[in-house]
Amino acid sequence: MRPHLLALLATCGSAGCYYYRPLQSASPPPGSYLAAFLTDTGSDHLSRAIGPDVGVVRGRLLTSDDQALTFSVLGVSLRHGESVTWKGERVALSREYLAGLEQRHLSRGRTALIAGAVVLGLVTTYKVFQGLGTPATAGSGPPTPR
Repeated sequence: MRPHLLALLATCGSAGCYYYRPLQSASPPPGSYLAAFLTDTGSDHLSRAIGPDVGVVRGRLLTSDDQALTFSVLGVSLRHGESVTWKGERVALSREYLAGLEQRHLSRGRTALIAGAVVLGLVTTYKVFQGLGTPATAGSGPPTPR
């Protein structure tokens, strides 16, 4: 039981709850997970590279300079609400096409709350099913030879 519980806790920790916050600095470090909000003009100009009607590009920042940001794109959100998953393709986004940048941060409180609820649910389930076994009664074994 203990190894399974540790594996589950590790999974909960890696799948934590995140939120986005506007960037605090003009040049985020490479490897940061960012959401780039495109202007209407940017969406039109980048449609051949990232598809039509894209409003937000999400991914890891590879490089950054005064002219452009290069992303390893993990997903895009279309303006009408649909999300499309990518597999890390490299895309350069000119800064003139960006309406804003936000950085992803781990929400420790929400992640701890969800992990606690999962652990509580597992413990409760284990206790319930542990109590469902049939109790052994005296004399309920195979008959003794005479």
